[in-house]
Amino acid sequence: MYTAEEIWRLKLILTLRYLNFGIDEIKRMLAGDIPVDMAIEWQIEALDLQMRTLASMKSILEQTKKSEGDSLSYMHELIESISEDALEREKFILEKMFSSVFPEQFPVEWREIVLLGVNISSLLEGKLSAAQTAALNELEEMFNDPQIVREMRHDVMSFLEVVHLPKISVEMWTARMLKNHKQLLKAAEQYATPDSPVVQANIQEYVLLFADVEELPVSQSFFRRFAERLLSNQSENLERFRRICSILYPGLQSYMKTNELFYQALQWKLQQMDKE
Repeated sequence: MYTAEEIWRLKLILTLRYLNFGIDEIKRMLAGDIPVDMAIEWQIEALDLQMRTLASMKSILEQTKKSEGDSLSYMHELIESISEDALEREKFILEKMFSSVFPEQFPVEWREIVLLGVNISSLLEGKLSAAQTAALNELEEMFNDPQIVREMRHDVMSFLEVVHLPKISVEMWTARMLKNHKQLLKAAEQYATPDSPVVQANIQEYVLLFADVEELPVSQSFFRRFAERLLSNQSENLERFRRICSILYPGLQSYMKTNELFYQALQWKLQQMDKE
């Protein structure tokens, strides 16, 4: 009833499930949407984070076991203390991130918006889970790495060169970006491909936001220059930064989903322009 290829495909799916890959991720790997090496790297990072999380939880349990008196109260106080320390460290790391990544000429009101796509102050509320605490540790490691800081600084400098910041208000930018994000998220949830009309229309709208009045309608040369600049700034470290942030701030997970589709769509459009 089944061909050898179909049986092999099933075995491969079962193997990937054993290694804790998600169904959606497996589907995209088999379809070739995610390179296998990249998916493996992501999974290794996820497992490293899980190991750190489990080690942290184990340490709390061991300390509780050694305590005298009400173990549950001691455990509660210990976790409260860890959470408070984590939030203070989080603020310190974010301040360090902003001071090290952004040049002095980069407008202060744009820093939070550009780096994460959201207002950081809205993410600092509530306790951090064990997994978020482990992600925070990893984020701190990243910003102690001069190479990663250089890459991120180069990324924001490129943004400063492309965007006509004085001509775009933070409010207008936020509203337009939210609209584009919702459109792209809806397309991603419906498994739209990078070449689909709805995704490509979204890309055009996004690029239009960066064009000056003298550059309207957007020419192919402007689109190419803009797209190539964005794609050239992508790196493994920047992707890792986004993945860590999506764990630390669950509200960014939908941003990760649309971000990937966005860059795939940009790449597809450039390939089509090359053929023409």
